[in-house]
Amino acid sequence: MFFIFNNNYIEAFGELKYRLISFLILYYYNPDLKLMLEMDASNRVIAGILLQLYLDSEWYPITFFLKTIDLAEYNYKVYNKEMLAIIQLLS
Repeated sequence: MFFIFNNNYIEAFGELKYRLISFLILYYYNPDLKLMLEMDASNRVIAGILLQLYLDSEWYPITFFLKTIDLAEYNYKVYNKEMLAIIQLLS
């Protein structure tokens, strides 16, 4: 089976390109605003995102990271993996 790339797909792809390049994805850090860390840890990956509460009462991403877990870190308990994610994000 093959894919038919018609006008609907071309318009959707154009809209996707526009949204990706025209909107700010990561926001600038403002030392006067509140911060929040979100972490996630699994058997293979740790991830984190630093969010900031802007004046419109919305949380916006400032920075993020994603890291595959080393063989030595694979046997860590979940709470240790999450602490590792916090340290990695803040360093």
